[in-house]
Amino acid sequence: MGGKLLRKVLWLAMVAALPSTAAAHVRWFVPEWLRLQPPDFGLIVGWPTLAVIGASLGLFLLLRQVQRLVGSPHWPNPPLLAYMEPCATALLAVHTGISLVWFAYQGNLFVPQLVLPPNLPGWLLVALQIFVAFTFITGLFDRAGALLLMVTFLLGFLFFPPLAMLGQLHYVGIGLALFVLGRTVPPEWVARKLAWVSRYETEAVAALRILTGLSLVAAAFDEKLLAPELGRDFLAQYPHFNFMRSLFGFGWFDNDLFVTAAGITEATIGILLITGVLTRAVILGMWVPFNLTVPLLPPVELLGHLPIFGIMYVLLLYGSGIPPRAAVRLLEPAVRGEIEEARRRLRA
Repeated sequence: MGGKLLRKVLWLAMVAALPSTAAAHVRWFVPEWLRLQPPDFGLIVGWPTLAVIGASLGLFLLLRQVQRLVGSPHWPNPPLLAYMEPCATALLAVHTGISLVWFAYQGNLFVPQLVLPPNLPGWLLVALQIFVAFTFITGLFDRAGALLLMVTFLLGFLFFPPLAMLGQLHYVGIGLALFVLGRTVPPEWVARKLAWVSRYETEAVAALRILTGLSLVAAAFDEKLLAPELGRDFLAQYPHFNFMRSLFGFGWFDNDLFVTAAGITEATIGILLITGVLTRAVILGMWVPFNLTVPLLPPVELLGHLPIFGIMYVLLLYGSGIPPRAAVRLLEPAVRGEIEEARRRLRA
C-alpha cells in the first residue's frame, strides 16, 4: 500500500510536465460503440478529482507568486507580440472555419463523436456550420457568423448529452470573441452601428479564456477521468503514447494511471486558464502537449484542434485581457472617436 501511495505522490510532483496525451481527444480514436459510451459519474468521487484540485491550487499559487515578482499579469510581454496582434482574429476565424467545414462534411457537430442524425434538423446544423465557416474564412458577415456559431452550439443540446456539449464551450468563446473583436474591417455604416462593442474587448477575451478553460475541464472528465475504458482502448491502439513505460521503462506506470495523469493535466490546464493567472505562461506551457499529438495521430487530430490552436494564439497575444502594446488594434477604424478613446485607454 505504501509503495502505491509513493508512486502516486511521485507522479503528482511531475503532473504539470506530463503526458502529451492530455491533448488527445480519445473519443475521436475509439470504435463508434465505445465513442458513445456515457461517462461514469460515480468516478468523480475519487483521488483523481482531489489530484486535479491539489495540482490546480499548487500551480495557481506558484504562478501568482511569479506574477507578484514580475509585477504584471501579462508576463512575458516581449515587444514582438505587438506586431503579431493584427492577424490574431483572422487566424482564429480561418482555423475555426476549416475545422467546421471538415466536420460538417463528415455529418458531425464540431467533433467526431457528435454525429448528427440524417434528417432535416441534422442537415440544418450541417448547413449552419458551413455558413459560419464561409463567413469566418472570407470575412464576409463575420459577426453574423459569430452569432450563428453560438446559436449552433445551443441547438446542439437538443441532440447530445450536456457534458458532451460542454466540452465544446470554446466555440461559444470563439463566437463572442469574433463578434466583439471582428475578423475584418467592416464597412463604415456597419462600423458605426457596432461602435459600442469596442467597450467589451477585455470581456470578450476573458470570455474566450474562461470558456476554453471550462471546455478543457469538461473534456478531461468526459473522455479520461470518468471514462477510463476509452483511454484503455486508445492506448491499445497507440501504446507508444504511454512514454512513461515505453520510453522511460517505468513498468508500474500502467495505462490506467497514464490516462488518469493525462486527464488531471488537461483539467489543471483548464482551471489555470479560468483563473486568468499568467495566461501567457499557461498558454506557452500547453503549447508543447497540444502540438506533439498532431504528427502521432491521424489528420483528424489536427483538424479538430485547429480552433484550439487559434485560441492559443489569441490568448498568447492578449494574455488575461487587453495587454499594453505598441500597436493599437483599430477595432472600428471608421469611427475616429472610438480610435482615439481606445488609444487613451491603452495609454492609461
